[in-house]
Amino acid sequence: MAFMREDTLLQQAMSAVRAGHDLTARDIFLEIVEINPRNETAWMWLTGLLDDPDDCIYACQQVLEINPANADVGQYLDQLLVERKKRQEVERLRIEGQVSQAHELVKARKRGEALDLVRSLTQTGEVNADVWGLLADLTPDMDERLPALEKLLALTPGDVNARQQFERLQHFKNNPLDLAAMYEEQGNIEKAIETYGIAALKSTSRSEQNNIYWKTVRLENLRQEKIAHISPAVSIARLTAGPPLLYFMMLLVHVGLNPIANPAPLPWFGFFWVLLGGFMIALASVRSHHRLWSLIFKDVGSGGTPVSRFFMAAAGWILVILPFAVLFLIAFGRLKAFLYFS
Repeated sequence: MAFMREDTLLQQAMSAVRAGHDLTARDIFLEIVEINPRNETAWMWLTGLLDDPDDCIYACQQVLEINPANADVGQYLDQLLVERKKRQEVERLRIEGQVSQAHELVKARKRGEALDLVRSLTQTGEVNADVWGLLADLTPDMDERLPALEKLLALTPGDVNARQQFERLQHFKNNPLDLAAMYEEQGNIEKAIETYGIAALKSTSRSEQNNIYWKTVRLENLRQEKIAHISPAVSIARLTAGPPLLYFMMLLVHVGLNPIANPAPLPWFGFFWVLLGGFMIALASVRSHHRLWSLIFKDVGSGGTPVSRFFMAAAGWILVILPFAVLFLIAFGRLKAFLYFS
């Protein structure tokens, strides 16, 4: 029964071809190969009736799979493959040229135009890793950035930086409270309030809902009062500067405002220890989704657990106190020597 239907359809398709009704013939031939995927005649006609060159290549491959001795189709397939390679090379050069243009726009601080150009490139089909990397870097939308990073990793699975970014964004997507805190940290109050609202809808804990409510109220008050946002980086820099400035002033007093009078390197070397310690204390004190947390503590998005922040602060205070103690001991020794000889 299926053979009779296949034969009838083949006659109808040939009649459509003779009448010049190529579209009708194509549809019938497609129906035939659905019934019998090994109908060589139908596949041969489809090699010339299909619009997409890749579909024509597929049809040629099907013919040769059924009959490898079909030299005419083999020659036609070689021609189609050469033409496809040329098209792919032209497309590759076009994409590379537009990627270079996007990079130039980024350098010129025209990120919006660069983003529009990159988005248009992603609609062209075959896109290289540079395009997905640019899209992930330029877009402010997490829902657009996550798929871009996923496609980038599919092309370059060894890209450690892209994987870290993907895991970080995945964490924020699954933990809206952390995402809201990050928006708040960046000064994006509107997005923070919106994200806290989403987190409240997903929360099943009464205490967590109350916590979200008061955070939202606080942010709404900040928005109404139009309080200027200070980035965590500025806060960290300000807190970091305190201990080393104090140490430097005490060191100048110690040497009588004349650095040449006390060339001993130990007190001066202590300045850098105080600077490092001050930075660690500041980093532990200010909530910040700083890159150091993910590098040192493998903390993707929460800005540091209480334990990790405590240990970093403790280490920072040790680094700060030790140079001050050494400076005090040196000053005490000089005082004893002065009293002894006087």
